[in-house]
Amino acid sequence: MMNEVTTIELHEAEDFWVSLRRDSAARTRATIVIPNYDSRATLERALQSALGQTMREIEVIVVDDASTDASWPYIAHLLAQDSRLRGIRNKRNLGKPAIMNRALGIARGRWLAVLDADDWYAPDRLAALVALAEDRRADLVADNQYLFDSRAAEIVGPAWPIANSSWAMTFDDFLTASDAYESFNLGMLKPVIRTDFARAKALVYKEDARQGEDFFYLLQFYLSGGNAVVADQPYYYYTQPFGTLSRRWANVGRQRYDYRTAHDINRRCVETWSNAVTPAQAAQLRRRSGRLKSLEQYHQVKECLASRNLVGALSRVARAPRTLECAWWRIRSRLSGASSSIAIERVARRARRRNA
Repeated sequence: MMNEVTTIELHEAEDFWVSLRRDSAARTRATIVIPNYDSRATLERALQSALGQTMREIEVIVVDDASTDASWPYIAHLLAQDSRLRGIRNKRNLGKPAIMNRALGIARGRWLAVLDADDWYAPDRLAALVALAEDRRADLVADNQYLFDSRAAEIVGPAWPIANSSWAMTFDDFLTASDAYESFNLGMLKPVIRTDFARAKALVYKEDARQGEDFFYLLQFYLSGGNAVVADQPYYYYTQPFGTLSRRWANVGRQRYDYRTAHDINRRCVETWSNAVTPAQAAQLRRRSGRLKSLEQYHQVKECLASRNLVGALSRVARAPRTLECAWWRIRSRLSGASSSIAIERVARRARRRNA
């Protein structure tokens, strides 16, 4: 099964293969984890942006999640060329959360970053963010993002207005601007976290959350007492699942976001951590649950209308009137033409004043 790999040595575990280390761990400042599933078309761009960082003391762990395309032969080819690269090949598909948890177990960098296989980094992302985090003594750092519509092959704009500034992101800031109705919210940040903090606090991705996993990870981070800083300069290029300009899915096989599962996990979080948050924070989490539920119902109505099931659409609206609120939000956002998040802009402005 592994006969295509002839120039690298792999260790076989129960449900994956992993390439062996080939360089010194002592000088590894950061680890970048790239989860990959059938993303050969964009994987080269992601990998080259990771390996091309101006911070050279890094390792890149690319985890192939039992892809059916040509991803692994390409990964194997690069493994033979760059000693900073390590590869993991899962024997069965596990999803991004399980990949991130597995990679944390072998990461050697003092900082741990994630890069999705259809996204890419600016060359100085790690250098800039790690310097900011160390200067502010933060456990986690994140940045603004450029939103990319792959079907239109255009940068739509930043997630929020660009500025040469940064701000401490509190738990309340995070919850306030993690509005599920927004096309981009703070629950979608791509954090760089201190590896020793993640291990000391046993931070793990929820493996039943194959979508929305970044929000739940950040939620655990704050409940573990972490402090975070955010840069208003974007260094991360994020491929929109559904393009703002093209109005098409980036992945032709994808239909829509699984709001039902996200809602169920969010509700369990509220129940589990109700005693660990303030009443205001609990209210924010309940609000997010309500909006995730409304989004699921809204898409069910759309699917009924698409199949010309008018009775089904009307009955769903009658049972869940908040579907109309969600529909109005979507219409208003589309008519405004704004690509950036109003909620994040407000939170960032308030945080900058607070930190001044």
